[in-house]
Amino acid sequence: MAEEIYRAYVSNVKELEKHRNVIVQLANRAIRENKQIELNTLTKVYALIYSAYVEDSFLKLIHTPQAFTEIEIMDIQRGRNLEEKWKKCVELAFMKINNRANLGEIANKKQTLNRILDKYIIAPSQMRNKIAHGQWSVCLNGDCTKINEQISKEMNKLDFVKVDRLFSIYKKYQQCVLDLLVSLRTHYRDYYANITELERYVKETESWTLETKKDKILSSLKYKHHKSIRKMNQRRGVE
Repeated sequence: MAEEIYRAYVSNVKELEKHRNVIVQLANRAIRENKQIELNTLTKVYALIYSAYVEDSFLKLIHTPQAFTEIEIMDIQRGRNLEEKWKKCVELAFMKINNRANLGEIANKKQTLNRILDKYIIAPSQMRNKIAHGQWSVCLNGDCTKINEQISKEMNKLDFVKVDRLFSIYKKYQQCVLDLLVSLRTHYRDYYANITELERYVKETESWTLETKKDKILSSLKYKHHKSIRKMNQRRGVE
């Protein structure tokens, strides 16, 4: 039964990744063709896919064969929300390597993972919850009794690049935790390779915005070639 559940989440995650790729292609085209309304729609759909991915991929992670026992999975699932479940997941993951590394090394790894978890997974979670519940423009408080002005402002500033960056960070973060769980003999090597890649990506993409993405796409050789062909076809149509 446990393996069947794992395979189900694997299937769901793969399906979501397919849709992610389609949305990215459509967004790039909308940028090339300067279709802002379409890009805004794709951004919200992309955020919705990200929200679903966060849920499914986490469940896939904790049900990975040889990762956690049934009792540990139940312990994780007792968390009130995904953020509490993530904290418990990381805590249990490090308990599995307590006897395999010195305490200083464990403390450093745990500090790094918790820092990234707090900033890039837990901090955006309120926005993600609003998106999942359809509050795409005006957001309400937890009891739905008044407007949450701050989250509403953040929602209206949400752009495609911000969602895409969170998507990539989440995937890389999960891989780091997975290595702690299923690669006990090689996690020293794999963890440092993955965490270095994650930290490099976080640093390199800090300044990325929708405008920098537009500049990159519009200055690419592929776009210039596409634009040239389109002009030629227009001329032929006129002639």
